[in-house]
Amino acid sequence: MSTITASDAQARFGDLLGRVAGGEEVVITRHRQPVARLVPISPPAPAQVLRAVAGLRALRTKIQTRTRGQKPLAAAEVRAAIAEGRR
Repeated sequence: MSTITASDAQARFGDLLGRVAGGEEVVITRHRQPVARLVPISPPAPAQVLRAVAGLRALRTKIQTRTRGQKPLAAAEVRAAIAEGRR
């Protein structure tokens, strides 16, 4: 992890992004005090993805349960609901 002043970071922001994209962490300081840390974005953890998928499946089941026995909405009804939501 390297350290750089705020003014240097501002002047060399493109270079910093390249270094961070390469996996390096950079701490930005102002008046010798750390104020920010640039870190590379990591892909979501598999557990996060599985929780999101489980949540979507639960939502789908909830919607199916609520609408069971009802006829599907017509296209005109969907457009009217969208227009109402935009007001």
